[in-house]
Amino acid sequence: MDQLSTDTSSIATEIPMDADEALKDFYRDNFDIIFIRLQWQDYSGVMRALVLPIEETFSILEEEKQPFHVPPLLSNCSVTNQYLPDASARHVQWLVPDWSSIRRASDPKSAIVMCGVVGTTISKPVPNGDLCPRRALVDVVRQARESWGLRFLVGFEVEFQVMKVSSTGEYVKHSQGPGNFSVSGLRDPCYKYVQQCVQQLLDLGVHIHGIHSEGKRGQYEIALKPLPPLQAVDQLHFVHDYLKDTFAQHGYMATMAPKPIISDPHTIGQHMHISLQPADSDHEASFLAGILKRLPMICAFSLPHTLSYERRLPFLAGETVCWGTEARIAPIRKIETSHWEIRCIDATANMYLTLAAILGAGLLGLAGQEPLLWPDLGDFTTESKTWEEPLPRTLQESLARLAMEADDFGTVFGQQLIQRYIELKQYEISLVGGMDPLKLRQLFIELF
Repeated sequence: MDQLSTDTSSIATEIPMDADEALKDFYRDNFDIIFIRLQWQDYSGVMRALVLPIEETFSILEEEKQPFHVPPLLSNCSVTNQYLPDASARHVQWLVPDWSSIRRASDPKSAIVMCGVVGTTISKPVPNGDLCPRRALVDVVRQARESWGLRFLVGFEVEFQVMKVSSTGEYVKHSQGPGNFSVSGLRDPCYKYVQQCVQQLLDLGVHIHGIHSEGKRGQYEIALKPLPPLQAVDQLHFVHDYLKDTFAQHGYMATMAPKPIISDPHTIGQHMHISLQPADSDHEASFLAGILKRLPMICAFSLPHTLSYERRLPFLAGETVCWGTEARIAPIRKIETSHWEIRCIDATANMYLTLAAILGAGLLGLAGQEPLLWPDLGDFTTESKTWEEPLPRTLQESLARLAMEADDFGTVFGQQLIQRYIELKQYEISLVGGMDPLKLRQLFIELF
């Protein structure tokens, strides 16, 4: 146990913590908690959990028993809950809780803690975090700080809509209020649950900027204030869980799936705001150039499912490699110096991997002093408004680009992770390709 903790400390958090004392401190202020939900996000974007009674959790920590063992789901299980062939024979995995992330769940008897994942294989019998998305993000953040003196702030826009089960057993849209900041949308019966949820999140210390009605009709958005990268992603997942749990308690389903209803034009994104700290104009151009140069490969992480590409349109995820000051037509919108909104992302992404890929691409741009060759589409003094390279039209195209650039991205978070990710996603494409389209969309409503 001691050796495992030493080798994998960076997987959970950059701040060393005494796990036993951290849980005791939390329990001292939350003595009514009965269950601890250990959560991790797999390569398919699915949130998974092991629920333990709090007494058993204390016992494991105090007696240094075997760590929290789980099946090899992280990098081997598809969105349809099917394993890669022979996956279980090749991998053993354990959870590494980040006790700094523990929060009360919407269920008054439960708490949630986010986890990293370590594993062993026949060829690598010593536990390691080579395949862990949290490890990848922590490593990129550390590299930025140590090599460039850079830190990051990251915020998310949580778009969602509310569904209900129809008489035929299918999910249909329930929230119907007008969108685009319309006050009428706040009078929809669903909004009282949104407000209830936000009130509880504020009480739990979640950093929320604001709420508004979104889309044309029936959608809402909760804008989260920026935090350091790992904490920002943990907070995003906590907000997702809280929304879904709260609406489920009222018999509804809050979903962030990219296009819940095929006949409905509405889509749902998970836009991300990134800012460099300090806001350094000397670093800005090469950092952005690194991201733009690798944006087609990043899409393999940020638009990770076949349904994700239904958002590949101007003013949604964008359709070409470009950027612009306050240009919502582009996949990257510049807000101010060293602050951008990345729009080609949806909530099916493993956000640890996606953010690691984006920040890592920016660092590769800095390392190579890459020039910013793409014009600012928001600058009306720019003579040329043409941009030629399209974003991938399908997940297959994104994965092919990622495979071509695996050596480049491998310097960011390791060749093994990239190869396993590609292997799983290709297997997943073969599975969902034969599914009934309605059933696939219904599955995404449930999962995301």
